[in-house]
Order: sequence, then C-alpha cells, then structure tokens
Amino acid sequence: MRKNRFRIILTVLFLGLALYFLYPTFKDREFNKDISKLTNAQDSAAFFDKNGNDVIKAKEDRIKLGLDLQGGMYVIMEVDIAKLLTDLAKKKDDNLTQVLNQVSEQSKSSDEDFVEMVDIRLREKGLSLKAYYGEIRDDESSIKSSLKTEVENAIDRAIQVVRNRIDQYGVSEPVIQKKGSSRLVVELPGVSNVQEVRKLLQGTALLEFKLVIDPQIAVKVMEKINTYLAGGNLDSLVKADSLTKIAKLDSLKKKDTTGVTKNNIKKDSTSITEKKDSTKKDITKKDTTKKDLTKKDTSKKNTTKMDSIKPEDSNLTGLTDSNGNPLDTGKQLSEEEFKAKNPWFYLVRPQQFQDGTVAWFVREADKQKVQKLIEKKEIQDLIPTDVSFAFSNRSTFVDEGEKIYQFYILKRDPELTGGVVVNARSNIDPSNNTPVVYMEMNSDGSADWARITGANINKQIAIVLDNVVYSAPVVRSKITGGSSQIEGMANIQEAKLLEIVLKAGALPAPLTIIEERTVGPSLGEDSIQKGLYSSIIALILVALFMIVYYRFAGFVADLALLFNMVVIMGIMASFHATLTLPGIAGLILSIGMAVDSNVLIYERIREELRGGKPIRTAIEIGYNKAFSAIMDGHVTSIITAIILYQFGTGPIQGFALTLLIGLIANLFTAIVMTRIIFDVMTGKGKTSINFG
Repeated sequence: MRKNRFRIILTVLFLGLALYFLYPTFKDREFNKDISKLTNAQDSAAFFDKNGNDVIKAKEDRIKLGLDLQGGMYVIMEVDIAKLLTDLAKKKDDNLTQVLNQVSEQSKSSDEDFVEMVDIRLREKGLSLKAYYGEIRDDESSIKSSLKTEVENAIDRAIQVVRNRIDQYGVSEPVIQKKGSSRLVVELPGVSNVQEVRKLLQGTALLEFKLVIDPQIAVKVMEKINTYLAGGNLDSLVKADSLTKIAKLDSLKKKDTTGVTKNNIKKDSTSITEKKDSTKKDITKKDTTKKDLTKKDTSKKNTTKMDSIKPEDSNLTGLTDSNGNPLDTGKQLSEEEFKAKNPWFYLVRPQQFQDGTVAWFVREADKQKVQKLIEKKEIQDLIPTDVSFAFSNRSTFVDEGEKIYQFYILKRDPELTGGVVVNARSNIDPSNNTPVVYMEMNSDGSADWARITGANINKQIAIVLDNVVYSAPVVRSKITGGSSQIEGMANIQEAKLLEIVLKAGALPAPLTIIEERTVGPSLGEDSIQKGLYSSIIALILVALFMIVYYRFAGFVADLALLFNMVVIMGIMASFHATLTLPGIAGLILSIGMAVDSNVLIYERIREELRGGKPIRTAIEIGYNKAFSAIMDGHVTSIITAIILYQFGTGPIQGFALTLLIGLIANLFTAIVMTRIIFDVMTGKGKTSINFG
C-alpha cells in the first residue's frame, strides 16, 4: 500500500480534476432543463435574475459542441488579394491584370502563397515584381516580403472585422480561422437566419471617429433613463416585447437624481503626436488602468471598483446630482433597495475622476440587458437624437473575477470616417522602447482632422469600428499634416490591434463568400443522439466482452475504462475543446485502444501463471514485459494523431484531438490505475485473481 501511495494520490487527483472541469457541463445541462420548464415571462425574469451569472459561466466552461452536433452555418470567405495587389501597384497594365486574374483562379484550388504565385507568373512573362511594386533601389526579396506583409495584414484586418461583427450578432462559440493564403473558415453554431448573417459578414467595415458627449450632458441623459426605469420593474422592462411608459417626461424633473462618485484613479496616458513635428501636439487617452482587481493593491492608486456607487460604500458621501448638489445619503440602502431606486445605475455604473470627467462601466453579465434596454422605443424617446451608445471592444478591468466593460455615450454622427486613413503601422519607439502606432490620412482627411482636433480641445474622440470603441483619446491640441503618432499602449499586441482597426476602415481587400453550408438543428440533434448511442453501445459491448473473457480482471479493466472516459472528457472541458462528430469517432477508437492495452497485459500475466509463477510475480512480469509493446503502439499512434491535427482541417482535426487525448489517458489508466488495484489485492495476501 505504501509503495502505491503516490500512484493512488495521482489517480485521485486526476479524477478530481476531471470531475471539476466536467461540473459546468453538468450544470449547463441542468439549467437547460430548468429553462425548458419555464412557462411565462415572469418566471423567466425571476430565474435569470437569480441564476443569470451562473448560467453564463456554465455555458462558457462546458464542453463545446461543434457545428455538426449543434447545427448552424459553415462559411468559407475569400479575401480579394488580387484587388489589394492591384491597388498597391505603382504601375498597372494588361499583363499585371492578366497575371492577377490567373493567380486568383489558381488560388481557389491551391494553398500556395499568393505573392509567390504572382512572382512566378510574372517571371514566365519576362517581368518582375519590381517593375510594378518597387523603386529603383529596391531588391526583389524586399519587395516580395513587403507584399506578403500587406497580404497578411489584410487577412488579419478581415478576421478582426468578422470577429467583431459575429460578437455583436451574439453567436456563441464561433470558430474563425485562416485557411490557405487568402481564405477564412467561419463556423457559426446555432445560427438560423442565414440571410441576415450573410449580409452581416459581407458588409463593408465601418470605421468612424466620434466625439464623446460632454460629461454634464451625458450625466443628464443617463439620469433621465434611470429616473424613467425607477418607475417600473427593471426585469420586466428588459424581458418585455415593448416598454410601457409609467412616468411622463415632465415627471423626470420631480424625481431625485443620482450622480456619480469621485475616486482617485490613475488613468492611462495615450498620446498622439504629429509624426513629422517635434511639438507636443497630442491626444491623450482617458481610460481607467487595465488592472485585475481580484488581486490586492496596497497602493490604492489604480483601483476601480464596480460597487463604488453602492450606498454602503464610503464614497457615497461624494454623490451629487447633475447640479452639483449633494444627495441625502443618511439612509443606508440594501442592494435590492438600491436596484429598485437606481435600476439604470445598477447596470451602468458611473465613475467620476478628479478632473471632473465621467466614465461608465458595465459588468459582462449585464451587457445584454443594457443593450436590450437602449434598443427599446420608449428608452430611445428619452435619448437626444444626436446621441448613441457603444461598448469598449475588450474588458477595461476585472472586478471580483468578472470582466468590466466601458460604456461610451457618443455623438451619433461621426466627425470623420475610416476611408481617409491611408496607412497605419505599429512599431516600437526607439527613443523610449514603448509601442506606438503611426497613422496617416489623405489630404482631405488631414484638413478635416486639423479642423476637428482644433475645435475640440480637451474633448474625447472615440475610434469606433462597427459600433465598438477601440480607443477614446482626449484632444490636447490641434493636429495638422495628417501624420500622427499614437503612444502609450500597454504592449505591442494592443498597438497591433489598433493598427488593424485603423486599417480595417477601408478594407482594401473585400471579403466574398465562396462556399456556404447550413446544418439544421434537427440534423445536429440527430447526430448527437446517434453519436451518444454509438459510444454507449461500444462501451457496453467492450465491457461485456472483457468481463466474459477475463472475469474479475476484465471487471478491473472496465473500471479503468470508465475512469478513462471521465478523464478524456475532463481534459477536453479544461481546454475548452469542441466535441464534433468525428471527435466522437476518435473517442470510440480510444476506447478500443484502451482495452487493447489491458489485453496485452492480461495475456502476458496468464502466460506467466501457466508457467507456474505465483500471482504477485506474474502480475509484475506481465506489466513489465507488456510495457514496451504498449508504449510503442501508443507513441506511434500519438505521432500520427499530432500529424493529423497539424495538417488536417475541420473534421480531421476533431478526430485527431480526441484520439490524442484518449491515447494519453490510456497510457495512465493501463499502466498505473489497474496496477494499483492488483498490487493492493496481492499486498493484502490475495493468492489468486481470476484472469479468465
């Protein structure tokens, strides 16, 4: 027993971790059962108010189902690299057009690099890339490298735009990945409105520069919404098909209004300076520090708390109405009372900074509620016609383990659109070793940019792509010339993202759908049932065979097989892997290979027993002698699975992934787990074990 202590601890640890990672899948299944039993809107509102966060968390952490199991839409989109290269060419003629058209057709059936194929075709005609894309001093390799970078960036921009739109559409667990040199594979599980999604994917990217509404006006707009919602039940307002006006607009002036708290928060300083001018004409980004607030911070300088406006917080003494008058905070309110009195500010939390500016924050779990509310006609009636709302593209910080997004109040009409941005490039500033983004505008954009920045000193201008805010700098001085240098990003990845966003406004390489397939939910449901039935039948038949043929030892192998299945599913859940129909096939194959390992061991043990060896010695020899054969078989299969996963696509990858996980789990269960049971039995004096 003592010599197996480490093995036992390891086995229990693996089992515990597997069950821990599988628990969200179980919870999601239970929640779905409960949701299906809800019969009216009131019950639904009460259920989601109580369990909303848990439902979302369970859905995020459960084992994901692939398109073939869940139903939805499968799309292959092509980035028009030929148009991109046509626009980049310094000289255009019929030869270039002919080559680009030929390569474009060839690329539909080939995964070769587009630029390489263009280079080969031009050389066949006695031409070169330098003739169309280079200068006198440029060499062919640098031109080719530059073009490949442009193509790569165009695809990255397309991916960012597609991902942004899909996220806004609300598709859960989408898959977006590159395929070949110019294609994207998009899988959208659960999508039913195919026409709407097709229009969404092929639309032109919309990059806009919008003014952020002045804090004084923004607070008044938010107060109007809060006061209106305070007259009714928030949950029913969110869930109902239409809002019922409970309070008239003139009653807004009579109700108490809730202001915002002041807190000493250090903000990021992202500046934008003219690239060719040493004068510090800049735009400084006002934003809260992106800090994980689940960790303790003794400095108290960079702390933003979502509960900073709750009545029980000490900051409540700083609350004022829109006229600057302090509110009566003598009465302490419970969370429910605060929610009833301030339903909008319960969802959209305001934070006032030392300089008087105001930022608004929304928990990830409340984003959908807020979005539904602001889409209601009655709420739209309260909002000025020239005001719009948008969320930040990523969480600003984390509070108590939950992501917090910034909520922006913007002017509806943009000051400038992304079509004027001719180039953007991220790099490291050699003077201070910090990430920067260089942005260049055309002549029209430069003139407008100078006018806009000159007229809006100390005001924020948001960079908005498809109604999502990626940055909101504050204008410090007039910027002329059209060449800007944006500084202050946290890292090069953030700078690269901003570069992609600034370039995506024009999308010089349009996206077209070249292949589209839909999987109906009924087909997906049928696949799930058949997949489950096949797995269960395979498991039962294998288990019965092992018990009949190997008796007690077969029962031990079946226990190991059950453990193996739990571990495989647990590993998949821990990595948020997606289970597909080919994946189920890989799972069934791994069951057979798990049993095969036990067969090798048991047959060797039986051979030793027939030779007159005692049971303990036979077991030891059986495991030792069979180890090399088991290891050889599994290692070669693992190498095969890795190759399939690396070079395969779609269904092949799903099969390879589950097979790979299953093979690794098999090695542990066959060599470690069953050995523990036999060692414990023989250690307690057992002199015979039935191996059939």
